[in-house]
Amino acid sequence: MKKTSKIIWLSVILILAISFGAFRLVQGQETVSQTDVAAAKLSLSSLYDQINPSVVFVSVAIPAKTTSLDQGQDNPWDNFDFQNIIPFFEQYNQQERPNKKQPEPDNDNEKPMQYGSGTGFVYDTEGHIVTNNHVIEDAAEVTVTYYDGIVRDAEVIGADPDSDLAVLKVTDARTDIQPVTLGDSSKVKTGDFVAAIGNPFGNTGTMTQGIVSALGRSFSLESGSDETGHYSIPDMIQTDAAINPGNSGGVLINLNGEVIGVVNSFSSSTYSSAGIGYAIPSNLAIRVVPKLISDGSYQHAWIGMSGIALTPEINEALELDHDQRGALIQTVQKDSPAEAAGIQGGKETIEISGSEIYSDGDIVTKINDRVVKGMDDVISYLASNTSVGDKITLHILRDGKEIDMDVTLAARPSSEEREQKAEVIAQNGKGNAWIGTYVKDITAEDIKSLNLPEGTEGALISQVTKDSPADDAELQVNDIIQKMDDQEIHNVDELKEELAKYLPGERITLTILRDNETIEVRLTLGTTVTR
Repeated sequence: MKKTSKIIWLSVILILAISFGAFRLVQGQETVSQTDVAAAKLSLSSLYDQINPSVVFVSVAIPAKTTSLDQGQDNPWDNFDFQNIIPFFEQYNQQERPNKKQPEPDNDNEKPMQYGSGTGFVYDTEGHIVTNNHVIEDAAEVTVTYYDGIVRDAEVIGADPDSDLAVLKVTDARTDIQPVTLGDSSKVKTGDFVAAIGNPFGNTGTMTQGIVSALGRSFSLESGSDETGHYSIPDMIQTDAAINPGNSGGVLINLNGEVIGVVNSFSSSTYSSAGIGYAIPSNLAIRVVPKLISDGSYQHAWIGMSGIALTPEINEALELDHDQRGALIQTVQKDSPAEAAGIQGGKETIEISGSEIYSDGDIVTKINDRVVKGMDDVISYLASNTSVGDKITLHILRDGKEIDMDVTLAARPSSEEREQKAEVIAQNGKGNAWIGTYVKDITAEDIKSLNLPEGTEGALISQVTKDSPADDAELQVNDIIQKMDDQEIHNVDELKEELAKYLPGERITLTILRDNETIEVRLTLGTTVTR
């Protein structure tokens, strides 16, 4: 019994030693001295004393918007989908504080303000503060409060919604505060001990500790669509350190005092910490923040395709090897680098585990020399290793054959451009794209009168509407539309079916047969609403 008890106590001591990195377990030593216990208590407090002065309280004033709660509608959290993680401060940040009196507007035209807060950290001695984009988004006024109570006004000098990072510049920068050190997040391992410092619920300078629970998490930035694209932040760090509203923009540090992540979200059904928090990897911040300081924005390398990871069920349905790995491409965006390179998305669907997927797209198995197990691997590689203009090589499995395809990466459309496109979709929808022609199927009489080769197919233009996209592109009566982009057109029904896939404002290429010669015409689609 004594031997068993001794083993148990040794196990406890070993766990404590690993947790705080301060105990020394000497061979043959069965007890821990009071000196060692004191050292263990000092370990995290020393870390706090080192980092906390570099962590700031960010306050924002945002022009008030009418919310669903103001209009007497149901609480939006009642049916909130917590499976789709969003930056936790996005709505908390913009709610009026019940205990804070809202100042009256100076005049009838001035909007009242809503107030929010979050966290940031000192990036350098020139007054730059890093925080989350969703903390300062739409802010009219920003102030920064340091650990010692000193307050500075700040302005947003750069923001990137796609990485949820932003940079503030404070007036009268302080040089007496040590900037944080950004560590290498690629060296972080599951099980590493970490601590978070931030301002949860406005409680400044709060430190919590835990471990890295998982790596490589990827979260969607927005609902997205095949037309506007699906984007996410890759390589997120998951931790069980307590993360609550207000920690947004704070630091996740290792036991060396290096920032390995920028806290930005948590998952909970109670809107408070449930042991699942997330941080943007420091390596992404290392790439993005300098550009936000110098240019005010960051251009993400863009390929323009979406995909899903192969599974044994998908492999069986596609008659692939049971252990085949890769990303099955679902959609390829128009005018994207992937489209230009000839990457193929799917057209035919099958049902897998109750969900429909495209089954006949390309399968990406490698990006350059990196093995691809799923689309997250592609996204992670692009974010960590490439820049706009870089050329990459995708190893593709297509129709049972392996091919290599080179893709030159472009700049991802900005969030503003995507929002504008989404508005066009909402207002006009698919099916309202307009060329500005009247067309008919080709008859035997047309073939004879126009001296066309036997068997000529396509949509024959019988009239061109004045000031239409077709008119601007100089299409003519008796032109025959035989292709729209890469899709062959054999008759009017196929032209209508293909046109229904496009949106007003998109650019298309028409392959035209004119006087028995083939030409290509580029035009920008209009909308039937304007006719």
